[in-house]
Amino acid sequence: MTIKAHPLALLLAPFLVLLPPPLKAANEAGPQASTQPKIEPKWEALALKKRASVQTTPGAIVCIGSSHMGNWKTFQTDLKPLTVFNLGIGGSKMSHAAELFIPLLAVPAKPRAVILYEGSNDLNAGETPENVLENFQKLHQHLHQALPETRLYVLGIVPSPGKRFERWAAIQETNALLKAECEAQPWIKFLDTTTPLLGPDGKPRPECFIPNDPHMTERGYETWTSVIVPVVVAAEKGFEPVKAP
Repeated sequence: MTIKAHPLALLLAPFLVLLPPPLKAANEAGPQASTQPKIEPKWEALALKKRASVQTTPGAIVCIGSSHMGNWKTFQTDLKPLTVFNLGIGGSKMSHAAELFIPLLAVPAKPRAVILYEGSNDLNAGETPENVLENFQKLHQHLHQALPETRLYVLGIVPSPGKRFERWAAIQETNALLKAECEAQPWIKFLDTTTPLLGPDGKPRPECFIPNDPHMTERGYETWTSVIVPVVVAAEKGFEPVKAP
């Protein structure tokens, strides 16, 4: 038996194909939101406070990063005769540097070069080397877009003893990823500040670290700067503004 279509259905058929598909329910699968955690408001406040407390000079060098950078108290003497300002903020991660420190600290200072130390807090918090690289890529892209003539020096991750050294494999992988990324950009230089802090046994040198603490001693900073100073001073000395007598 043949079933005849209703005359009204035949009349509307050409228009039914033009109707849009029904909207998906809010809980149906769709584009995934970014997995990057949001930056807590306190970090913007810390960055603004740091900017207000350090009066930088355009054309100088600025240091940004976590506590290893912030605790580098002898930076001016170590990098003499360069004009350098330390804007390190303890506890920070590469994501903080990418999202806040570049736009709020580095770019307003208009430096000719930036020295960056980040990564150890990221790995200690369980982030992957790929997370660190992703945020570093955002960081150097933001910096280069805003200040295309500014050079960037990236320091290898400090191999702190204790629990943090349990992630030694992740430290090595992160350093390798950062180094490869730096080598792909002619205006970025990676400095291996990791290896000299290790002893012949491949473990952190005890004299370079405060006992039961991830931070470095004076000897640790001497070792750190033995890598930084020859490269940065040699490269930047010729760009140092001539000071009035």
